[in-house]
Amino acid sequence: MTQTFLSTSNPKLLLVISRALAALRPALIAFLVTNATRLSGGMESPISFCNVLFVGNLCAAFAVMVWFGLPAIVREIRTHPPKLILGLFLNGCLAALLSSLIFTGLQDTSVTNAVLIGRLGPVIYALVGTLLLGRRLRAAEWLGFGLIIAGIAAIVLKTSEFQINRGDLLILGSAFVYATSSLLGKVMLTGSTSLSTVVFSRNFVSAVVFFIVVSVLFEPVHFIEVFSGQLWIVMSIYALVIIVLAQFLWYAALEKLDSKTVGKWTVLSPVFGVLFAFLLNGERPSLTQAIAFVVIMTGICITNFGRQVTPVVPKEMAGGAESCASAS
Repeated sequence: MTQTFLSTSNPKLLLVISRALAALRPALIAFLVTNATRLSGGMESPISFCNVLFVGNLCAAFAVMVWFGLPAIVREIRTHPPKLILGLFLNGCLAALLSSLIFTGLQDTSVTNAVLIGRLGPVIYALVGTLLLGRRLRAAEWLGFGLIIAGIAAIVLKTSEFQINRGDLLILGSAFVYATSSLLGKVMLTGSTSLSTVVFSRNFVSAVVFFIVVSVLFEPVHFIEVFSGQLWIVMSIYALVIIVLAQFLWYAALEKLDSKTVGKWTVLSPVFGVLFAFLLNGERPSLTQAIAFVVIMTGICITNFGRQVTPVVPKEMAGGAESCASAS
């Protein structure tokens, strides 16, 4: 039934919905942190760095496992060569690092800043990918990338009075991790393994990494508060809708659309991110953020609408096209 729905739906609509869901993640994480005590029934600190990321990724992996069946996923993994299995493992580790940087960064910067700074990730990916493919960038693409970088620089420097704060620095770091993850997906994973295996392994490995980190740095009892109140239910819905559904809609759209069309329709992602930051967190963009937003959006439009060459969009961009501004 799900496959029929995805195959018969308008791929552009699926694409826009997937990007809207992905853009919702940073604002929703900030909202959960702010309202943690109420959602947990009075616990002091139920929303912690590891709790959210561990539960979110675990729920996402469990959902994929139940839908597609663990035996089928395991059988496929067993047929892969060691190099591809290593790629799946590294992909999960990078996903954990990406989520960690963004979640931690959101504690010291605004969601609006995170959304706009996160646009650097796709730029880095595009530039490095172009070098690897041996393709020359057109003048319009250089202009677009330049405007995006200029807008990001204005946010990072101006909003902190020319002193980069810790939150913005972590979000910048996440942009580089995102680009690395996307390049890994293109080189090692694209076309070599099924969607279910990529999504399951990505989230399962991330959950295991978070569990080990917490067990070493703290104690397993650190996870007790995550089962308090309504938090587990909230995180389950978050994982199913924001993580799993967004990724499946994105992949389904990519199968039917060329990369130029994808680029044109994903220009709305920063708009969704800034809008959700306002609706959920009450963030009103400052003058600097507003100007930077216009500059970045202009750069995105010039880059995407002026592109003539349409290289294949890698599967792994699902976790990531806008996940530079996400938390799982």
